[in-house]
Amino acid sequence: MPRYRITITSKDRDAMLDLIRKHRIQVFDHGSGSTEGGYRADAIAEPTDIDKLEKAGYKIQQHEDVDELGKRRQQEVGCGDRYKPSGPR
Repeated sequence: MPRYRITITSKDRDAMLDLIRKHRIQVFDHGSGSTEGGYRADAIAEPTDIDKLEKAGYKIQQHEDVDELGKRRQQEVGCGDRYKPSGPR
């Protein structure tokens, strides 16, 4: 199941605390801070968790699929030992 990086916003401070206490969402930074109209936190969540949070009244901004991004980034990693001499000196 894909996992997405999300930004969660709410006007209620207690609702933001419930992300951890009630909904068991692991946020990146517990002190992410406030916005003009409330509070904001970043997290990684599956689609079922995103739906659950939206039904609970949170505003969710969905970003990239972190698993897919991780697979693409692994292609950038080199193979072998780059410090090992490849031929005669």
